[in-house]
Amino acid sequence: MLSNGASRLGVLTDVGTSTPHISAVLSGCDALVLECNHDVRMLAGSRYPQSLKARIGGNHGHLNNEAAAEILASLDRSRLRHLVAAHLSQQNNTPELAQAAMAGVLGAAPTEVVVASQDEGFGWLSL
Repeated sequence: MLSNGASRLGVLTDVGTSTPHISAVLSGCDALVLECNHDVRMLAGSRYPQSLKARIGGNHGHLNNEAAAEILASLDRSRLRHLVAAHLSQQNNTPELAQAAMAGVLGAAPTEVVVASQDEGFGWLSL
């Protein structure tokens, strides 16, 4: 979490699973960059070796769309103005699946969730 005293930016990747501490720290952010690495079904059906699937999907791996949505749902989102879905796997996720998972929690249109591209990142957002 970063803050300039007026606005708060949260960034969360590579945790595998949530903790109460994560929810406490990220609650009340104005903007959040949240890992949505993979779709569980796509990862299960991928050509990755089982050992890699286990590492990615494990408690110390990457957040899947549903886990990211659960974290988002656990937060105080009263100040949240921007949400960026990040660290999407090019083989095991799609922007549309990540957006739908996040938008479901926000009660927003999927297009309101920004998706960071691995190649281009995302555009500037103002707080």
